[in-house]
Amino acid sequence: MSSRRFRLIRHQDVSGVSGTGPVAEGVQFTDGAVALRWYGDYPTTTVWDGIDSVVAIHGHGGATVVEWLDPEPGPDPDLKLPPRESLRPRPWPDLHSAAEPQDPDPLHSERDPGSFGAAPPWSSRRVFR
Repeated sequence: MSSRRFRLIRHQDVSGVSGTGPVAEGVQFTDGAVALRWYGDYPTTTVWDGIDSVVAIHGHGGATVVEWLDPEPGPDPDLKLPPRESLRPRPWPDLHSAAEPQDPDPLHSERDPGSFGAAPPWSSRRVFR
């Protein structure tokens, strides 16, 4: 099986936001996960575990349906993916374990200590002392 494209077609706008007709497009990936992109004034992309989740949330009891743009592919004999259920859960890596170096004075580190308060050289403002 390969990825498969679809559209959400809304027959009745239950929420009063999306209108009717095609309201989103998406793709179902080989492992069943779905990426969904909404049309309209506020386009948004969401990711779902599967098409059943999309329909359960956005189908509104049949008011919105999935229109497949690609035919249902058969199994791909060359693709060997383990079933999702057989994968063990893994924790997210700790990407922030080391403290980031801190600049002791990030706003003034390049400034000459004697120039505090003086106008920058490109300024037309004159400083009188």
